[in-house]
Amino acid sequence: MKLDVDQNRVSKILLDFDLTIAFDGGATISFSEVTIDDLTVDEDNQFEGLRAFAALRGLECEDADYDRSGVLRIAFAGGHTVVARPRDEVESWEFCAADGSTILCGPSGVVESWPAPEQPSTDVPTAEGLPSIGSTVVRLSTGDEPTVEFSDGTELQFDLPLDCGYLVLRESVTSSSSSEEGDEAHGDWVIELSSGHVIFYRPRTV
Repeated sequence: MKLDVDQNRVSKILLDFDLTIAFDGGATISFSEVTIDDLTVDEDNQFEGLRAFAALRGLECEDADYDRSGVLRIAFAGGHTVVARPRDEVESWEFCAADGSTILCGPSGVVESWPAPEQPSTDVPTAEGLPSIGSTVVRLSTGDEPTVEFSDGTELQFDLPLDCGYLVLRESVTSSSSSEEGDEAHGDWVIELSSGHVIFYRPRTV
């Protein structure tokens, strides 16, 4: 059975609790465990998986289908392949179409689907802003319009070096300031995280 992403370009790779491929058409596919080429990625090596998935940026999906047992196979230009198999106790993968309709592989390969919601999502998008002390980094993304997103709804709009991902994701903000005191619009921002990692950032839109 096909997923409607054939000939769609990979626009972004995201990592929060799952790895997610986002496509130009608006569809996404998220994985809790997945194999890309010869690398199997799960909760224990997500940052290695993020670096591997980054190779898919800008590539077109050539084929995406799943079978009745819940095995999902995706082929990309350049010979890259992604395979997600069912897990015993948790969801393995979730496809969300641009209209909000969803197909999900639950525990033991039970595949379920839901139609598009009658009302569009009312989720408030994140916006560029200086994160508050105590907020946590909840998502990283690389590709088109890369961001580092925080639990208070703010984001930093830059492509974090992927080797630093483990020092940033799920870490909390311990210090957050502007180099121009009292003027967030013109000064550079300095954000220190609980890991000790420091982000120096020049605002784009504020």
